[in-house]
Amino acid sequence: MKFDISLLIAHLGGTICLADALGVGRGVPHGWVRRDFISSRYLSKIKEVYPDLDLNRYFVKERNGHLTGSTRIQ
Repeated sequence: MKFDISLLIAHLGGTICLADALGVGRGVPHGWVRRDFISSRYLSKIKEVYPDLDLNRYFVKERNGHLTGSTRIQ
């Protein structure tokens, strides 16, 4: 199982919109994607700004090195 950071960012309006909403530099979300890692500190901050966001939907299964899961924006 993997957390799809790129999908999360896309659903929240893209890197610039998300960075502005969180009050962080615009390079911060790019760093999450580049490192394939997002800390619990930033996940908590995202939940503060988007309290109804279901983070569980961004956990996707990997099959043969490819991600599977919902990409539908709700």
